[in-house]
Amino acid sequence: MGRRQKLLHRALAFLSLVRWTHLAFLAFAQIVAYYFLFRLEDGWMPDFQLLAVLLATGGIVGGGTLINSFYDLERDLVQRPWRTLFERPVAKKYGLRIAAWLYGIGLVTAWIGLPFPADAGFGLYALLVWLYSHKQWGQHRLGPLMATLLAYTPLLLLAFTYAPDSAPGFWQSLPLALVMIAIEWRRQWERKYMLTLPLEGRKALQTRQWIYKVLLVLGILTIPFI
Repeated sequence: MGRRQKLLHRALAFLSLVRWTHLAFLAFAQIVAYYFLFRLEDGWMPDFQLLAVLLATGGIVGGGTLINSFYDLERDLVQRPWRTLFERPVAKKYGLRIAAWLYGIGLVTAWIGLPFPADAGFGLYALLVWLYSHKQWGQHRLGPLMATLLAYTPLLLLAFTYAPDSAPGFWQSLPLALVMIAIEWRRQWERKYMLTLPLEGRKALQTRQWIYKVLLVLGILTIPFI
């Protein structure tokens, strides 16, 4: 494998480790919520605070996911060996260093670009994500619920950033949010349970994982119509 191919492999492995699809979904959800629920001014140009929220969320969640990937390495080698072997080119010492940089970028962006107490909210969120990733809270019985709440906290932080003007949009979208939280909780619970099954027993649950993901995307797409 040539140098260019190795660099490409490492870049793709890094994107897999930070779960780029999850980061893209969070950014998409925040953008849709901003334009249809929390936007304070007319027009389609985003304000600086939205950009700060997107960058802060991406840095904190990406850093936490990267840390969690290395702590779960041995378990993942057993439960999803091919994907884990694909991600191995990213060395742990460099990955953790990158995770620290991502955390730093996220926190500095929140502190510089967001008003108080929204920046403090992102600081608390970063601490909870770090504890979840570092202390392996996801292995506990309440792990799926904790993962679900952490996954939807960025939308709460977005509403918090634009409070109190975001209150009408928050209450308007609350029923949909509760339904999506229930779907995500079920998805996280089945995902954890699935990893305890032999490979031949996972097919039905793997199919349901995709169904849950489609439902979550459809939920975000219904925001403009509520």
